[in-house]
Amino acid sequence: MKQPLNKDLDYPFLLVAQMVCADQQIHSEESKALHELAEQSKLGTTTLTEMEKILAQDEKQLSVAEIALRVAPCQRNEAMGQILSIAYVDGFCSALERQMAQQVAQIWGWSDSEVERQIEKASAFADTRFIGNGDKEQVSLGARMLKNADSLLSKALVDKLATFSGKQQKVEQLRREILLSGPEYDEAIRQCGFIAEEDYVFAERALKHTDKALQNLGINLQKVIQEIKDKSSGKGEATSAQEVASQLEEICKELTAKIIKEIDGVKESLRSKERALSHFSIAFMGKTKAGKSTLHAIITNDGWDAIGVGKQRTTRFNRIYEWKNIRVIDTPGIGAPGGKSDEKIAKSIIDESDVICYVVTNDSIQESEFGFLGSLKRKAKPLVILFNVKYNLRDSRRLEHFLKNPNKLFEMEGKSGIGGHINRIRSYARKYYGNDYFWIVPVMLLAAQISRETEDEKRKNELLKASRIQYFLDSVRESLIKDGKIRRSQTLLGSTVGAIEKPLKWVKARSEVYDNLAQFLKNKCGDIQKKIDKSWQDALDFLLQEIKTVFGDALNGISSFAEDYWDKNESELKEG
Repeated sequence: MKQPLNKDLDYPFLLVAQMVCADQQIHSEESKALHELAEQSKLGTTTLTEMEKILAQDEKQLSVAEIALRVAPCQRNEAMGQILSIAYVDGFCSALERQMAQQVAQIWGWSDSEVERQIEKASAFADTRFIGNGDKEQVSLGARMLKNADSLLSKALVDKLATFSGKQQKVEQLRREILLSGPEYDEAIRQCGFIAEEDYVFAERALKHTDKALQNLGINLQKVIQEIKDKSSGKGEATSAQEVASQLEEICKELTAKIIKEIDGVKESLRSKERALSHFSIAFMGKTKAGKSTLHAIITNDGWDAIGVGKQRTTRFNRIYEWKNIRVIDTPGIGAPGGKSDEKIAKSIIDESDVICYVVTNDSIQESEFGFLGSLKRKAKPLVILFNVKYNLRDSRRLEHFLKNPNKLFEMEGKSGIGGHINRIRSYARKYYGNDYFWIVPVMLLAAQISRETEDEKRKNELLKASRIQYFLDSVRESLIKDGKIRRSQTLLGSTVGAIEKPLKWVKARSEVYDNLAQFLKNKCGDIQKKIDKSWQDALDFLLQEIKTVFGDALNGISSFAEDYWDKNESELKEG
């Protein structure tokens, strides 16, 4: 049932909010952009409330269809331009974002050609990232869109996109950017970019060849099926041939519906990686309330509004922060009640990530939360287990006690030692991840969080050092310098190799069935030919024996016949 139009709601703006969520990834700058757009456009509280419902994926949010139906016809052209502009903010319009644009266009009764024209127009303003070409001047996305900024909403969007494009990034203190500092690190990142670009071309070519081979296989299967049907069209003819044709048709359907479809999915996944070729991606995963969003905020100094206070599943989408060739990805919590869709969203980012940081806590270490590591094992993803030691530092006495001897909380032995927790984590991780090639790094995220809240510089330094977050960042940075190139290759080629290997195994498995059948028929043909040859020889031998018998009887009768008829006339001779 269609709900009545609410004049207090800005429907074009709400469409932009829906597009931000369309690809199940919310970039930190997109989130900021929405709030700044709302502020600059002086939107009312009703629209803001609906926006928050969309971002939180509230069950009572207005759907894309409900919003699109309420956009006035005179606003639709500009609204489409706005949602596609936000879709291309990262230089890539995903299949899900395109799908939403097509859904909106269909609701408005637009033709397919009009939709494609709008998409092509928006793609011209995409943020092109130059890999390893620091001497090239990048024109900001905002500048490229400026001439199309007609409404207040568009102008506000331009202002925000100009900031996002990289010209106005604010530099944090070196301490907060340990991941992003040093010439050795910069060179490693540059090399990662080159490797990623080369591997992307290779992976794309391999997928195209595989796709073409599978398409040709489908065409050839259809030809064989038709030939079998044509040759066995008579009544009662070649029942077995018809059965083979039916089997081949089933294989052809499976090839089209499953194998080729999966290849198309991998091609789309590869395209999504194109937007981050020059970025090294770290994804934070773990159960709900483990501290992922806190860790994300500590490293990026952004996203503090996403930190939950007793809330469940604070992050409903993958939240992304990009800066200086690093993508930090905060995922929805795993294992929350009714959180199957959240886990699916979290898993969707695995292929794009170079390193997975799995966050666990000391207050509840259960084997069930480690089953997720099996997904990382299958995709050969490097793993860091961040062990977040929880201790209430909000109590001032406890805080003072902690700062007097912060190392005590991280001691392995003793009644309050973390050694038992570490051993249990290692045991579960080995079982599901399948090897020992992972780190376990104990930290106290709350101490690092409080360090950002205090104005006391001395206390701030003490808390940050005591949190051990610095050690974690140094470890990741060192790993990136040492193994960054191979990690990038794993990300670009790993899923592609797996995608190519799967149809190869599928084709081999089915070809073996027909190879075995062909060998069986060949053996049968040999047996039949031997029987035919034997029957022919037996018939020949029998015929020769019969001839010999007939002629033998004739020869034996000649002498007596001659004696009996030697004096007979011609007619009597003939009669005899």
